[in-house]
Amino acid sequence: MQQPVSAAQTLTRQDGGVLTIVNSDPKTRNALSWEAIDGLRAAVLAAGEDDSVRAVVITGAEGFFSSGGNLSGLKARSEADYSTRRGSVDRLHAMIRAIRACPKPVIAAVEGGASGAGVSLALAGDLVVAAKGAYFSVAYVNIGITPDGGSTAFLSASLPRQLVTEMIWFGDRIPVERLHDFGVVNRITEPGGTLAEAQAMADRLAKGPAHAIAAGKRLISSGQTNPVDVQLELEGDGIAQALGGAEAREGIRAFFEKRKPDFTAV
Repeated sequence: MQQPVSAAQTLTRQDGGVLTIVNSDPKTRNALSWEAIDGLRAAVLAAGEDDSVRAVVITGAEGFFSSGGNLSGLKARSEADYSTRRGSVDRLHAMIRAIRACPKPVIAAVEGGASGAGVSLALAGDLVVAAKGAYFSVAYVNIGITPDGGSTAFLSASLPRQLVTEMIWFGDRIPVERLHDFGVVNRITEPGGTLAEAQAMADRLAKGPAHAIAAGKRLISSGQTNPVDVQLELEGDGIAQALGGAEAREGIRAFFEKRKPDFTAV
C-alpha cells in the first residue's frame, strides 16, 4: 500500500473494484491528525467519483484502528478562540460527511480498538467488522469535553439510550462483542482477520448492482428521519426508476435464464 493521497499517513490499494484506505501513523495508534483527516476525506471523495471503485474498506495500520484526536492538537486548540476551535471541528466533520455521502459501500475493519473520533470514523461507514477483544471508547469526558464526529448520532440510532449514556458519561472501553449483540458491529473475527473479512464483504458488494446499492444507501439514511409517507414516496420513485434501468434488466434476465447476474458489465 504505497500510494499517498495527500499525506504519507493515508495509503490506498485497489484490488478489482475494492479500494482499501489505511490510516497509517502507528506511533500515535493512528490518531486523526490534520494530515490523516484530510487524506481520508480526499481518498473517499476520489473513490466516490471513480467508476472503477465499487466498494471501500477503511482500516488502521499495525493492529489498531484509531486512537482519535491528537491530544497535543487538542491542547493547542483549547487555547485558541471559538472560531478557530469550531473550524477545526468542522474540518473533521467534512471528512465524516464525505464518508456518509459516498455513493459506494464503506466498511470499517477495526483491529485493537477505536477511541474518540476513531469511533465516529468507524461508525460513519455502512458496515463494521471488528476483531475479538477490540473495543470502542467514546472517551471525551475523561478530559472534560463533549463528543464530536457524529458519534452521538450514530450511537443513538443503534443503541438503547442507557448504553449510549454509559458510553458518553463514563468513557469506558466497550467490548465489540457487546456492540455486536446490538448489531452495531456486523462481523466479529479473530485478531488480525478483520481486513480480509471486510475486503471479502466489499468484494461481494463490488460485484453487485452499483446503482441499486447506492440508492439503497440513500434510502437507509433518509429512512432514519423521514415520516413513513415521505419514505414511501421515495421508495416508490426509486423502484420505478430502477425497474427501467440496465441493472434490473440484467438481474431479471439472469433470474429467468437460471444464471448468476453480471452487474459489473452494466
